[in-house]
Amino acid sequence: MSLLDHSIIVVTGKGGVGKTTVCAVLGLIATRQGKRAIITETSGARVLPGIFGVKSQGYQPVELSPGLDTLSITPLEAIEDYVVQQIKVRKLYELVFRNRVMAPFVDGVPGLHDAVQLGKVWDCAVQARDWQGHPRWDLVIVDAPATGHGLTMLQAPRSMMDLTRAGPLYKGNAKVESVLSDPVQTRLIIVCLPEEMPVAETIELSQRLGPRRRQLSLCVLNEMHPAPSVPPQDWTIARDALTGSSSPALDEAVGLVDTWQDRMQAQDRARKRLAAELKLTITDLPFLFRRRLTPADLARLADTLTPVLTAV
Repeated sequence: MSLLDHSIIVVTGKGGVGKTTVCAVLGLIATRQGKRAIITETSGARVLPGIFGVKSQGYQPVELSPGLDTLSITPLEAIEDYVVQQIKVRKLYELVFRNRVMAPFVDGVPGLHDAVQLGKVWDCAVQARDWQGHPRWDLVIVDAPATGHGLTMLQAPRSMMDLTRAGPLYKGNAKVESVLSDPVQTRLIIVCLPEEMPVAETIELSQRLGPRRRQLSLCVLNEMHPAPSVPPQDWTIARDALTGSSSPALDEAVGLVDTWQDRMQAQDRARKRLAAELKLTITDLPFLFRRRLTPADLARLADTLTPVLTAV
């Protein structure tokens, strides 16, 4: 079974490690396999439309490429969406919730903002239909918040159930929790960089997942530099012959190769530590020297990641 055969994939990791990039790559691979996919950016993020050269529609889905959509979930829009679905009258929502008494109360409910965002994810995966009545998307990819907030968000439906104990909010969150906590329907991916702090946070996140640890399918080690063609042992011999030359250019070249070799060792240590601690598949994505990615760059990364997804 391919990882993309599940209904929901949640992508998390330390901030700045490339979660959004991995989400986009997963979406492209899904469309190559004939699936319709949507990437939900959380907490109001709107990064993906710019990469694909389209204008964001915010909370409304917009097509990035054939078969691949995205939307940006904000807590307030998700709350409004949920409440209107329950009471069926938008004007009543505006009367009851958009006033100076209720607004601070809604903002202060622990876990509510995260829970309603996952409620929108559940809605996309379970309830959304096209004009023929078929499921609108085969796969929902969640670009989750960074490590600590991402874990809090995953726990939010259960927290809301503990808080409410009964009623519509309890029942709604129970439905979301039943899907988000089911390994058959929902899987997790952690994205990491081959650096000490991201590796430490990735391991800590894995340990704090609790029962959701069984949903963890893959760790993507992003921005991996290619190994030099000269093996370390051969470079040690060559370096002795090159060091101390009268050529500044040659001395600079030696320094650059030293830096490259050091990075290779750091990458190797990161991969080995993650593999030992996480005990799951670790896959690499190459470093791309162009920082503003294009759809062509994402397609290249998709070529790299595709073979791995059938094995996890």
